[in-house]
Amino acid sequence: MTVTDRVERVELLITPLTPVHVGAGEDFDPTGYVIHEGFLYHFDPAALPLDAGERRTLAACANKPGGDAILALQRFFHERTAKCVAAARLTVPVVPGVAEQYRARVGQTAQREAGGRDVINALTIERTAHHPHTGLPYLPGTSLKGAMRTAWLDSLNQGRRREDKERASELERRLMAGSFHTDPFRLVGLTDAAGDDTLAQVFFATNHKKRPVVRDGRELTGRGPAARRECIAPAQHAALRSTLTLRQLAGHRAGTDGPDPRRGPADWVSLAAACNRYYLGRMRRELDLVDTRRLVSPTWLQQIRALVGMLQPSLAGGDAVLLRVGRHSGAESVTLDGVREIRIMKSPGKPAAMGSEATTVWLAAARENARSDMLPYGWVLAHRAEVDLPALRQWCGVQPRPDVEAARARLRQAREAEAHAADEAATRDAERRAQIAAQEEAAARERARLASLTAEGRDVESLRQQLEGYKAARKQPVGGQLYAAVRSLVQRAEKEPWAAADRRELAKLLRTLVPEKIDLGGKAKELRDAARRLDEAP
Repeated sequence: MTVTDRVERVELLITPLTPVHVGAGEDFDPTGYVIHEGFLYHFDPAALPLDAGERRTLAACANKPGGDAILALQRFFHERTAKCVAAARLTVPVVPGVAEQYRARVGQTAQREAGGRDVINALTIERTAHHPHTGLPYLPGTSLKGAMRTAWLDSLNQGRRREDKERASELERRLMAGSFHTDPFRLVGLTDAAGDDTLAQVFFATNHKKRPVVRDGRELTGRGPAARRECIAPAQHAALRSTLTLRQLAGHRAGTDGPDPRRGPADWVSLAAACNRYYLGRMRRELDLVDTRRLVSPTWLQQIRALVGMLQPSLAGGDAVLLRVGRHSGAESVTLDGVREIRIMKSPGKPAAMGSEATTVWLAAARENARSDMLPYGWVLAHRAEVDLPALRQWCGVQPRPDVEAARARLRQAREAEAHAADEAATRDAERRAQIAAQEEAAARERARLASLTAEGRDVESLRQQLEGYKAARKQPVGGQLYAAVRSLVQRAEKEPWAAADRRELAKLLRTLVPEKIDLGGKAKELRDAARRLDEAP
């Protein structure tokens, strides 16, 4: 009988409970985005519909020296916000403080150093992991698997201290009874967690002391400036989907060259139990911390605690699992109990120390100087796709979230307005080109007509142009001079062997333009008679 591997597949729906940022190594740069009415609009500068003058201005901005070019480019795009919005490929809501900071700093110098060098305002925004074409955020399967692996390692270690001089990699190999192909977690697979319309949002990442530190009567804040980071927005019910596969190798015995089945999860329920043991306690401790420090909204705190309480049966039964992923998850959520060593930075000039707990916590904030109403980073809840969790859906429904539909409606309106303006410009341009073409065609016909004239015909044409010029300029010609020119040409036409067509053209001129421009002074009959003779001549 053939023995086959056993494979368990679990379809998971994932709800971000708090903002989640998984670094992508990319930034939103202010020469590729504008912020308008609470939303970031990301665009391709090369795709902006600029006229010739704007393109020259853009080139001039780019050719400025050093930091002046960056500031000039920022101002150039900011001044054309409507065009940038209409050309946007992606729109992302931002918290109020980020929008305010952008308005105050875009295109401005932050400060000038002692040597005279300007310091440019850094308005870059760190992006979270996202699809390269749609820009939609997702959770990498490696991040989810890493969170599960940490919890599983902690369950194997049971809080024991590491052996003498044992490094972290050696500890993992000992707990897993191997590495690489013998690591039992290589039999656990997780696809990237993505959704059709997952919402991102830009927050400030702010650092806060876990315990109050007062110096000179003032409480010290956390280390480092606040950063701007795009995150998967919280409270999106079942916004992401992932598939977990857990394989058990058939006929494997401990001690062979494959993974030891006793060191890896036997099934989803055992893996979920390890994750919940590890992360539930950490969440409760963090909630207690931010509660004591009054760093979060009391309403949110009450709601999240109530949610976790209502989810206890699902968590205990393996239908749901709590995880923490991404940046700012906290050192306590990525290390094992009993062996945790965290580098604690001291004040300048003092050596760093090692401890079992971080002294600061990172929180997502609406403003860079916030001290309350913030959110922890990285908490997500995964549950079996076939299991309904009404409490989770209801909790998500009462959490505040940006009005993305309104932003998308504005984006559509901006694009329609820009398209209408482009159509009008194209129509005007087409009319202008048609007019120029007609003028060129008329000029070509005139050149051809003139080229076909005889020498006498060209003399008649020269007189016509002289008279028309006087008419167009509304001048009062000297009748005697013009009369002399007319009479001379008439005498030539009567005495010289002119072509009949040229004589008739001169006669026509005598009846039209000549009376308008020459002070006839009793010569009218003479010129009418001359016109008649020219018409009658053979």
